[in-house]
Amino acid sequence: MRSKVFNTVFENMLRVLLLADTLDTPANVDRLAALDFICIYGKKCKVLDKNLHGDNEFGFAEFANKREKITEAIKLSVRNDFINVEHTEQGFLYSINDRGREIVQNIQSSYARAYTVGAKIVCRKFSGFTDDGVLQYISDRATESKEA
Repeated sequence: MRSKVFNTVFENMLRVLLLADTLDTPANVDRLAALDFICIYGKKCKVLDKNLHGDNEFGFAEFANKREKITEAIKLSVRNDFINVEHTEQGFLYSINDRGREIVQNIQSSYARAYTVGAKIVCRKFSGFTDDGVLQYISDRATESKEA
């Protein structure tokens, strides 16, 4: 069981590194969690052509746990010196550092390539949104999904 939990945290950490590298600007946990969710469920969120984790009826239900999982992934990234932490008036902001970029450059998988392509589109689309705006966008798509 511990192995499965570690693998999940590790997978989340790799996605956080890919996203932080693509975002290339400091972000808080809420923004990273929301953008990661949209990258994974891009079709469900009406941003991308497909959902990286497949089509299922529970996609939006996963968002409730996303922040906690991303928080654990960020902690692991900070402990391993892949992510820098900056304390600001708006709270803690996280950004990838050179060591994290080195990890990203060495990730060679079709999933990582697909995630990065989606992350570029997602980051560009939501660059003008506030953190609350991105969360509201997800909430609105979830509501539409329930009504359909």
